[in-house]
Amino acid sequence: MDSAQKDDQGSDEPIREPRRHPWLWLVYLLLYAVAIPWYWPAGYRGPLILGLPLWVAVSLLAVLVLAGWTGWVISRYWKTVGEEDSHGGQ
Repeated sequence: MDSAQKDDQGSDEPIREPRRHPWLWLVYLLLYAVAIPWYWPAGYRGPLILGLPLWVAVSLLAVLVLAGWTGWVISRYWKTVGEEDSHGGQ
């Protein structure tokens, strides 16, 4: 079976893959760097935000942004052959 027939029948092969867009990975790297509290001084607590030390609040916020980013990347860039493109062919 050639690739044209396989595409007509639909497959789970992504048309546009996130791994082909390097800037997406740079954002992931930045978000992970913020989420992991390696840059805070040892023993630093800082002001409390909603009862949490500053470093915990920053880490939790970064993880939430990371989850939203991942959802956006999947919905925007991970299109399979059988799906309609909801972004006008972009």
